[in-house]
Amino acid sequence: MTFGHISPLGWAFVVFVTVIVPWAVLRNRESALLMASIPLDRRFYAMLMPQLFLGSLATLTCFFEGIELFPPRAPSASSWFAGTIFLFAALAVVRPHWRRSIEEREPTWRLFAPTNRRERFMWVILSLSAGIGEELVWRGALPALLATLSGSLIPAIVLSVVSFALAHAIQGLRSVLAIGTIAVAFHAVMFISGSLYVGMVVHFVYDVIAGLTYAKFARDLGLLAPEDRWIRESVG
Repeated sequence: MTFGHISPLGWAFVVFVTVIVPWAVLRNRESALLMASIPLDRRFYAMLMPQLFLGSLATLTCFFEGIELFPPRAPSASSWFAGTIFLFAALAVVRPHWRRSIEEREPTWRLFAPTNRRERFMWVILSLSAGIGEELVWRGALPALLATLSGSLIPAIVLSVVSFALAHAIQGLRSVLAIGTIAVAFHAVMFISGSLYVGMVVHFVYDVIAGLTYAKFARDLGLLAPEDRWIRESVG
């Protein structure tokens, strides 16, 4: 096994994404859940800025490390087909979980359910930023740096998957396990396609559908009014 070297910036990125980000999410989970009671149009930038920061940091780090994130070749038709199959399979698996989380009154669903036209537009922007930014970080920069450090791709992918899942710990343990499984599939899509492009598109579409589906289930279960106003549940 050959161990490689990365720059101080690369080390800082690895530590930030694998240690600081998961630690911050776990430590502040309860306070972050308070955002669930705030309409999306009032917390939009609080959700958008971390995505933009992480994506920009990953791009900058890869530039200085000489890691190619955007190869000029376009993905093949078979790559797009594989991505489409993965998207439909993932949706089929997680859709019942989304409905169950609302039926069980878990507070996290409110974070992802746009309630009117303006919020749906904002959700599309958030989904786009997550689809690009998270793929740059957890399927692009991080596994490449970890593979250089360890000399092996397998531990690099394992640690990237764990970091990605823990970065979504606000959604609860059950979601963390599901997200970890989905992350493994995203890595497979990247290797099949040979780039991040397919994964970015699939990630974006997945997130858009997730938000719209959460909102639909919430209306079906009477937790959102037809006119797109929050129905506040009594506490106590």
